[in-house]
Amino acid sequence: MQSTRVRTVLNEKQLMTLKACYAANARPDAMMKEHLVEMTGLSPRVIRVWFQNKRCKDKKRQIAMKHLQQKAETV
Repeated sequence: MQSTRVRTVLNEKQLMTLKACYAANARPDAMMKEHLVEMTGLSPRVIRVWFQNKRCKDKKRQIAMKHLQQKAETV
């Protein structure tokens, strides 16, 4: 039986570091990710997944906003 992975909870400093990096570049290269691992103490997997999830959330929000604007224009 496989054990379930414990969900990683980011502290304020880690979150601020990731958000600052994302604001500069939504798709960091391997060296930048490695630097983030050292700065935050998080695993490379957590860093990778955080960026994937953030890009997906931003894309969803952008599509929703575009949809709302189109809906408002047609009314």
